[in-house]
Amino acid sequence: MTQNQAAHQRKPSLLLYFFAGLYFKLAYGRQFNLKVSGPSIKGPAVILSNHTSNHDYKFIALSAYPRRVTFLSTYHWFTFKRLAPWLKRIGAIPKYQFTTDVLAMKRIKYVVQKNKGIIFIAPEGTIYGSGRLSYIAPSICKMLKFLKVPVYAARIQGAGLGNAKWNKVQHRGLVHVDKSLLFSKEEVLSLDSEVMLKRIKEALAFDEFEFQKEYDVHIEGDRRAEGLDDLLYKCPSCGRELTLKTENNHIECTACKARAEVDDRCRLVWEGPIQYMDNYSQWYYWQHDQLKKEMEDPLWRMESQVDYGIDEPGLNSYVKVGSGTLSLDRFRWLYKGSHMDESEYIEEEPVGAIALATLKMGVHIELPFKNGHCRVFYINPDGRLAMKWHLASRIITENLNKEGE
Repeated sequence: MTQNQAAHQRKPSLLLYFFAGLYFKLAYGRQFNLKVSGPSIKGPAVILSNHTSNHDYKFIALSAYPRRVTFLSTYHWFTFKRLAPWLKRIGAIPKYQFTTDVLAMKRIKYVVQKNKGIIFIAPEGTIYGSGRLSYIAPSICKMLKFLKVPVYAARIQGAGLGNAKWNKVQHRGLVHVDKSLLFSKEEVLSLDSEVMLKRIKEALAFDEFEFQKEYDVHIEGDRRAEGLDDLLYKCPSCGRELTLKTENNHIECTACKARAEVDDRCRLVWEGPIQYMDNYSQWYYWQHDQLKKEMEDPLWRMESQVDYGIDEPGLNSYVKVGSGTLSLDRFRWLYKGSHMDESEYIEEEPVGAIALATLKMGVHIELPFKNGHCRVFYINPDGRLAMKWHLASRIITENLNKEGE
């Protein structure tokens, strides 16, 4: 198959999409109490949205239904034996995260310009779990200018309350998808990239707890705190790390015994006179700011023992192929250890080459595609520290962008 042939992208299966959309509408529309507003979308077009939960693709599909949407998805999901055939049938496009992927770009262009279709892109690139809009790479503007079609914004709100990425249980709450025309084709071609990026951020900006307050959202069911200790690694009371544990609706520090309940508004109610944070979003950004202060030290450095993993097509998980140490400072990422048959293996990359370390909360971080594989690092002895590595990579990129302004 030639590169041009490979770039041809099939349309989502009409029959599969119709019945899947109908099922989503009946099942998930009620489960998430989904409300959709805004104009109908007709291709060729791009839909941009914030990335709030693992269910975002359902919300976007339902917001455009019965129009078929082609989804841009991380390449890793296409290595799953059972999932990959379904992704191909609905016409999803695999893309390597936070790196240039020429073939994916050709497929995206084919969808909108040849098929006159609708492509969905989440420009944050990953789910931060912060409850607010996070980092968006300026390169999204270059992509939109390359595609030369109208662009719509679909702002998702509420999913981070009842169905946050860190939460172990799905809860019924309220989810809104508000659609709007972001750029006409003429604006895509004529507007300055800085103006475009500013407008994208404004259109997708959200705050889950302002939304909760405005609509008085209440979350049904218990186990509302379970998994929150994968997002939060630092205690706001004593400052210790990896001492938090969750059970049912409560989160507690095992060191200083600070304890809070996640109530049915998804807000924190602390035992005792001090109310440290009102919600997990404030806690997330407090961790961010605390780590940013640490990183102001010219000698700042992180290091962890890790297992090295790579994807293997046909399996449903990563395969561990080595172990060693992973370190990060203000200048470089460095892995030293074993890999495949090599007992003394080194990978070194400047910080500017890695925009973001994505993560599976509580388990591992993932760095961009290299040597034919997606690669992950399982943080030992406690995978919950993956969030700190993720935040450190985000802060470094934020600082580099400021230096470049």
